[in-house]
Amino acid sequence: MPLIEDALRDELKELCKVLDELGAFRIGVTVEVRKILENRNCGFKKIKLMIDSIRVKDGVLYCVADVCDVEKMFCIAESAVKPPSLFKNNLVVEFDGYKVFMVDFNADNLRKFLKERPEFGPKNLGKKARLGLGVRMLFTLQHLVNVLKEINIPADFQLSAGREFSLKDVVNAPPGVYPEWLGHTGLDAETLYSSIALGCFKMGFDNYGTEIDHLIVVRQPSRALTRILSHGEQMGEHASKGLEASMDYNRRIIDEATETGFVRGITVDASDLIRYEFTDLSKWSTESVREKFLMEFGEEAEEVLHNIQPYHCYTLGDVKISFSEEDVMRISLKYRLCLLKSKELYEYFKSRVGEDFSYELSLDETSEPTEPKELFYCLAECKRMGIAVDLVAPNVGFNKREDYKGPLDTLEKRVRILAAVAEYFNAILDFHSGSDKSVEVYRTISKACKGRLKLKMSTIYQLKFFETLAEFPEGSEERNVFEEIWDYTLEYVKKRALEGDKVAEQQLREVAERMDRPGFIKSPKDDFFRYYSFIVVNAKNPDGKRIFMDRLYELSSRREVYGRYFVKVFNVTKTVADALDLIRASLE
Repeated sequence: MPLIEDALRDELKELCKVLDELGAFRIGVTVEVRKILENRNCGFKKIKLMIDSIRVKDGVLYCVADVCDVEKMFCIAESAVKPPSLFKNNLVVEFDGYKVFMVDFNADNLRKFLKERPEFGPKNLGKKARLGLGVRMLFTLQHLVNVLKEINIPADFQLSAGREFSLKDVVNAPPGVYPEWLGHTGLDAETLYSSIALGCFKMGFDNYGTEIDHLIVVRQPSRALTRILSHGEQMGEHASKGLEASMDYNRRIIDEATETGFVRGITVDASDLIRYEFTDLSKWSTESVREKFLMEFGEEAEEVLHNIQPYHCYTLGDVKISFSEEDVMRISLKYRLCLLKSKELYEYFKSRVGEDFSYELSLDETSEPTEPKELFYCLAECKRMGIAVDLVAPNVGFNKREDYKGPLDTLEKRVRILAAVAEYFNAILDFHSGSDKSVEVYRTISKACKGRLKLKMSTIYQLKFFETLAEFPEGSEERNVFEEIWDYTLEYVKKRALEGDKVAEQQLREVAERMDRPGFIKSPKDDFFRYYSFIVVNAKNPDGKRIFMDRLYELSSRREVYGRYFVKVFNVTKTVADALDLIRASLE
């Protein structure tokens, strides 16, 4: 039995007596029990119980506590009960028929614990209606969990692989080695997913999933991805270019993420591999398409054709879909490479985590809305290829950081048909670029999907934090930091404009005109800032030191900043969840 000081031993005994008297080993923590525990907790000097962390399973109580300024995880059980193997050799107190086990609360121990008690960790939420929430700054997680507990809905926590989080080598590299946008949160997979799992466990929140969002596959990766692939070494001309560099980068992301033990799903986006030319009748005649189809699919050609059943009318409620043989050949060629590479990453992830994970096929990074017939083909072909699709993200006409501008009845009809296609294949729709839409838009898509949907938001929470800082008085540290990041973002946009970024050029002109007017004030609502301020969190000076990250995290913990930011996070999340009808549905 590990040695612990008498004062701590006495407090642990007292804590057990209190828990026993309150019936916590049988009923857990009720509102009344919580109030009593909060009062008793104040009397302890060596141990501070994190009351939210208390969980009870089969008469065994698990919790986290601060013990002499070190976070510890406890298992408290009757003497006859066998504890999970993590605690087996870590008994610290035994008295009156109870045993108290204690270990350090860290990612390694939590990972071991969840292998035996998976119900207390991240889940594969499968086809459950929910939100997908980006945790770009780790301090946002606590606010998100508090909101989700309050409104009682599930969510996936996630970030986009590459753009938002990246490999350790990338986020910690000196400035100039990789583009600033690559891993712009400064987070690697271990930091991100371990922080999520530890944070949710401490806060007693188990109704969540974790996902690697947007594993993006591209034809021609930038030199940044080539450098990642080569580990900085010189490579041959053939190896340094092309699709496999992109695939290998994604495999390395999967490796680092799955090693945490806390990832339960992936989204693969191979939209860049869609070959639009095959559905262009002016470029490919019927005969040339047939010849190409037979050549590419070979022995599978007949199976692909019969999988869709040309000239058969598929009835999906009030939606009817049918294909000619030529339709099947053209669409199959269009999506052939996209689906093949998606399957490779699906199988690779499966080899790392086993069967229990959610998979999302992303088709939204396209210039036009997804055609129902093409979505039907993709899901049918995924099924034939052995890819179990839980969620699919078609292009429904949404743009990042913008409200939907088209007629709502058009959106409703489009989404209703796409949702019917997804449902036919036992999948649900996921809506990307979900921030900044009106309540009417959220209600429209929820109605069209009959409430069976997922919606992803990420940027909005970072922008709301910057808004919080901007609202402080002129001359305050909070306002000064906001103005610094506003200035940094402006310089970044100038660089992007010089590189030919048309959006940056337009937004630079707009803010320049505004800056020339009397009474100009730097605003978090400036378009260039809304679009490009993501860049500041991992921004580094020439010495490699992060310019803003530490200050942003420190400011987030200040009482007034914390309170104001929570209100913004709460209002955004609750408004969206309510408009999507997720709150009402959770009560049924």
